[in-house]
Amino acid sequence: MTEPARGASAAPDRRGELKAHLAEGRLSAAVEAARLLLNEQGSVLNQRLVRQLADGLGAEGGLKPLKVALLSSFSIEFIHDALVAQGFANGLRIEIYQPGFGQVRQEVLNPASGLYAFAPDLTILAIEGEDWLPELYGDFMSLDPAGAGLAEAAQRCRQEIVDLARQFRQRHGKPMLVHNLAQPQHRAAGIADVRLVQSQQAALANFNRELAEGLSGIVDAYVLDYAGLVAQHGAHRWYDARMRLYAKAPIAAAMLGALTREYMKYARALNGMSKKCLVLDLDNTMWGGVIGEDGLDGIQLGANYPGSAFVEFQRAVRTLSQRGVILALASKNNAADVDAVFAQHPFMQLKPEHFAASQVHWEPKAESLKRIAKQLSIGLEHMVFVDDNPVECEQVRRELPMVTVIQLPKRPEAYVDALLEEGLFDTLGLSDEDRRRGALYQQRAQAESMRAESGSIEDYYRSLGMELSVLPVDAASLARTAQLTQKTNQFNTTTFRYSEADVASRMGAADWELLTVGVRDRFGDNGIVGIMMAQAQGEQLEIDTFLLSCRVIGRTVETAMLAQLCEAAAARGLSRLSGQLRPTAKNMPARDLFERHGFAKQSEDEAGNSRWVLELREAAIPFPDWFNRGS
Repeated sequence: MTEPARGASAAPDRRGELKAHLAEGRLSAAVEAARLLLNEQGSVLNQRLVRQLADGLGAEGGLKPLKVALLSSFSIEFIHDALVAQGFANGLRIEIYQPGFGQVRQEVLNPASGLYAFAPDLTILAIEGEDWLPELYGDFMSLDPAGAGLAEAAQRCRQEIVDLARQFRQRHGKPMLVHNLAQPQHRAAGIADVRLVQSQQAALANFNRELAEGLSGIVDAYVLDYAGLVAQHGAHRWYDARMRLYAKAPIAAAMLGALTREYMKYARALNGMSKKCLVLDLDNTMWGGVIGEDGLDGIQLGANYPGSAFVEFQRAVRTLSQRGVILALASKNNAADVDAVFAQHPFMQLKPEHFAASQVHWEPKAESLKRIAKQLSIGLEHMVFVDDNPVECEQVRRELPMVTVIQLPKRPEAYVDALLEEGLFDTLGLSDEDRRRGALYQQRAQAESMRAESGSIEDYYRSLGMELSVLPVDAASLARTAQLTQKTNQFNTTTFRYSEADVASRMGAADWELLTVGVRDRFGDNGIVGIMMAQAQGEQLEIDTFLLSCRVIGRTVETAMLAQLCEAAAARGLSRLSGQLRPTAKNMPARDLFERHGFAKQSEDEAGNSRWVLELREAAIPFPDWFNRGS
């Protein structure tokens, strides 16, 4: 629970705000109010309130639907309120399927079970170690620690979990999230455990490591670090001994919110909802004090507290940048003062090159955020704004409710937790493109600067020295391909979301073209920026997925991609290239793709979904001559 922010007076009425936003039909504002309510006052009563309000919206309420199956070795139904409430706070409408506890094997192994009839988008396998592996818990002292019994029991349990995950994935093909095993509250041998040939602590750590290795070979099977989560909160707080014995419900009610927040990290990542851009204030955020008043030597940033807390915060921000989060600045300040801090202060952990965009002036922060979003070509819903000032935070929430706002607490040593505790930027994996994203957006900014100086648009294209490489999706690009389908919203004609397993099932199929698109220019390699998936059907090549990263929009890459598909269709002896446009609230940049490339509209339904066809014998799309073709 976050402490009151600096300068705050009376606590805001989050419940009232939430209800008012819903009554006025302001869904984005209601979602943000629910998030704040659960973060600041995450009681069981508030979880229940948010669930009731979420249920009241119904299927047409504007939330993204997510069907979640809970399979557990213990009673977990008490988590329903928290799970639905946290779903609402993340823009998700969660529907839950839960059989009786202890029914994991029956549900997974029976193809006619309720699990498969429910067809979940995400299945959670929640196991307490003492239920499935008692040899490493209550029975630990009954076995010879140096013998083979412990290892055999651990191997048997681990293999069963891996086999269940594999069979589930083969039957259903949707993601599964598996708890690993927490350490016992009390080690059987007490303080002597560390001196045993095979200690209880080490045996469980080895089990979890090998479980992760086993599941890593199954596409879309993920490990939730339940052991780490329990350790983070403390086993004595996490567990409720009375409810464990009375109702087989071991997790304390107050901890269910923490568990559901962990689930939400995976739900966001699987649904392309991880945040992409972190926008930071400067004064009393990146350093203590006000640079315009305190001067370079007077701000708090250094080896001693409180300056050391700001150094630690900057290091956490830098780590996010290394994970692929785009950094930007939005500060009311004199630009020369800010430049002096970055250039001269010896304890600055962040440099100008870490930031893809900067708005340093005296205009409202909401305007700065709009400009940053436009400059980076990303949606405001992908941005997180961090500021210490409650007035600035409220102004952004009011003007831009789709932006996630983190209001920093009073004490700077709590800044890192405030930034990271929700896992807003968490992704399911890290690709080379992720690690280089900050540099890639800086390259984009350099290219846009050159565009402003070019005499004509074609001169600009040629001056970039662009090289386009189109390659089949393979094992090395599989994860990046799935990732792009899950998170690309703007230049995406269909917005179909695919898992690695979905993409892998098409790889090598004779009727499918699965292609990645890479762009290199004079400023560097942009990596994989586009995906094309198309299937040969009769006389035509039908485009299933056509998407392009926002960082290369405006360079005619999409024209080169369509030209490539025309060539692929011709190579197959097909006479038409066809595709569909499924309009969403976010894919406006892709709306005119087919029309401006000469496709003819064949049909359009009531939802605005349209089909388009290009007759290749009459009007194939030429490959733009300002691109070089890479290998």
